[in-house]
Amino acid sequence: MDRAKKKFASAIDGLRSLHNRTEINVEEKVQSEHCRFTRVVRHGLPDDPRCCAYDPVQRLIAIGTGRGHIRIIGDAGVDYLLKHESGEPVLHMQFLVNEGGLITSCGTDSIHLWNYRQKTPEIVHTVQLSKESVSCIHLPVAAKWLYIGTDKGNVYFLCLNSFLLSPYVINWNKAIDLSCRVHPGPVRQLAVSPAENTKLLIVYDKGIVVQWNLANKEVDRYPLDPPIKSVNWHFDGRQVLTGNVDGSISLYGNKKASEPIQRTTPHGSGPCRPIQQVEWKHMSENESIIMFSGGMPTDDGLPMPALTILKGGKSATVLEMDWPIIQFIPLNQVIIQIVFLNKNIWNSIPQCPHSVAVLLKHDFMVLDLNQQGHPVIESPHAMNIHESPVTCVSYYSDCPLDLIGALTLVGTKQRNKEFSTRVSWG
Repeated sequence: MDRAKKKFASAIDGLRSLHNRTEINVEEKVQSEHCRFTRVVRHGLPDDPRCCAYDPVQRLIAIGTGRGHIRIIGDAGVDYLLKHESGEPVLHMQFLVNEGGLITSCGTDSIHLWNYRQKTPEIVHTVQLSKESVSCIHLPVAAKWLYIGTDKGNVYFLCLNSFLLSPYVINWNKAIDLSCRVHPGPVRQLAVSPAENTKLLIVYDKGIVVQWNLANKEVDRYPLDPPIKSVNWHFDGRQVLTGNVDGSISLYGNKKASEPIQRTTPHGSGPCRPIQQVEWKHMSENESIIMFSGGMPTDDGLPMPALTILKGGKSATVLEMDWPIIQFIPLNQVIIQIVFLNKNIWNSIPQCPHSVAVLLKHDFMVLDLNQQGHPVIESPHAMNIHESPVTCVSYYSDCPLDLIGALTLVGTKQRNKEFSTRVSWG
């Protein structure tokens, strides 16, 4: 211990010597052509995060920001930055899984296709919506069409090969019940059945949900009470789980959308806040896991951001967060699809999520789903710069090795001792 203290004192003396260097007055005025600025280091959580996406094959997580930046991170050493030159906020993203492509939807209602396989990533295709604003996008695994929901309640389809819009459009007044004279609001979520790619769930802002058949244009409508905020298919496509405005979750059969099979309120029978997002994943032959944000009781004072994890119907874990939850994504094992006669065979193919990535307003974390209490998996990237306000930054080159060692020693003592035993996100 004394040896470490001596090293630390020696390092501090070396640091002081940097400040004691003689200043030299230069008569010539420094001009802009005398300087060349290059990025030395990028540190901390991306500023103003808005959305995230995940590639389960390449094990990449992308975070889009309000300044038009996209941070793509993976295992240690994998850290890239993409920038929209216009600075428009990135509101929605979808990976082209294992293809080196990323789709971004920005605040100017433009949709871009990035190619990051090459040395210098670039936008290879762009489409601009003129009369409607993009409210959500959806891209099924290995699909060739991007599904686009708009603020007018309509659904469009974009061909990824040509990046042209299809003439096939689902208009809101064709999807909802004719007896409903009120506009359903923007499309908030789109979800294609994992077993039948002709069945599409459409979630509207006012809680209306319909199942649209892309082949014959038939529609099945879900009950309006309670209004639905989020949906998720079971892996076999036979059932649908919904997160509702009153904090309850409902289970529906695929062939009978008019009445739920089961309905429960995980956080009590009293008034609860809306469930903002719900995910339903398959763990093993007889076990599943349900995760949702929101749904907390209203009698607990101010709304507390929380992620609830229900495992196998036997245990419930509520993880309270320091900041509002923007989005969360279960990190699954590599998705395996068997294609036979143009049909996806999903039976007996477990998704087995090992962790869940949670994007917060001022933080980003990955939680271990296989360890008791779901501790945080230590990130190979520095994400905690927002824990305290940054007032100044200094850069020193050619630092003494003793100084680096001393700072490492201090930082080690400040590390969270309750990290997961898992060593990586993938």
